[in-house]
Amino acid sequence: MRASPLLANALISAVAALAGCGQVDDPAAAHDAPAEPGGDAGAPDAGALAPVYVVLFTHIEDSTPAGPLGTEPNRAGYLAMRRTLLDMAARAQAHDLTWVLQPDWKLLEAALLYEDAATTASTGGKNVLRYLREDLGVVIDPHSHENGGYNYTDVAHLLEQLGVGGSTVIGGHIWDPALPEFQGWDRFRAPVTGQRYPEASWRGDILIGAGTPNHVNDPLVSGVWRPQDRDHYFVDDPAGNIVALGAWHDQVAGVDELVALRAAGDVPPDAMLTASWNLQPATLTAPGGLDDVEATVLAPIAAMRDAGTVVATDFTSLVATWRSAHGATAYVHQP
Repeated sequence: MRASPLLANALISAVAALAGCGQVDDPAAAHDAPAEPGGDAGAPDAGALAPVYVVLFTHIEDSTPAGPLGTEPNRAGYLAMRRTLLDMAARAQAHDLTWVLQPDWKLLEAALLYEDAATTASTGGKNVLRYLREDLGVVIDPHSHENGGYNYTDVAHLLEQLGVGGSTVIGGHIWDPALPEFQGWDRFRAPVTGQRYPEASWRGDILIGAGTPNHVNDPLVSGVWRPQDRDHYFVDDPAGNIVALGAWHDQVAGVDELVALRAAGDVPPDAMLTASWNLQPATLTAPGGLDDVEATVLAPIAAMRDAGTVVATDFTSLVATWRSAHGATAYVHQP
């Protein structure tokens, strides 16, 4: 479907909404509160085509660090991942790019266990999550496969415990109700109670990365909208209280494709186009992996940002910009 957006040549601005792990009655309304942007939201020149909004993120799955918590191999795996995350964040910061970290429960429980005085000596006495956010500009959202007795609310609660909570992003989900793995995104229309931490309550309101198992048949879509219901996911409901963001495809090449579509007039000149992808931990930890990511992702996206064709941001700031600069007008681009 295609929906024509309101024409708006407004300054691109970003506000962020922080909602804690306590019950949130209407987190969508909270996104209208001014806050520091997480991304590079600069205003285009008058008459310029609207940029493509790009989010670079990394999911840390519930298998990381490997092995039982509290064992020496588990601790060693945690410390190795810790070093990788700090290196990746420093490289993103050097390019003045926003990078989003979305960890599942196990890394967070490991952080609570292993971030002691000796470990935090290298991060100014802060646990690594706080250092990543406060010193290196990383945006941190919940991510959950809802395995091992933990759900999204538990992950949001653990982020609160580590001093980096507040995000209402639902970091990845299986969207298709015909699949047995369907995660029931629509339950977040109301607060959800934790499984591991039943005293916690959380309501996510931003859906990213609508996926399929092993990402073999993910939907090809760019834009921002409010899914009507589980059976009409790509139909916008202006009264909906959950926002979805299209991930598009093909990483940097896909961003080039969206920029070209805009330049050719194949999409409205100010429709909000989006692309996002997971810089996978296996890529970051491979020999030379961070160098490769810097050369093939960070440098090209920074160059496109400098040329004014891309805004590199985070999911919360992107939705805030959609509300403030695009009038919360939906646009769904599906070829």
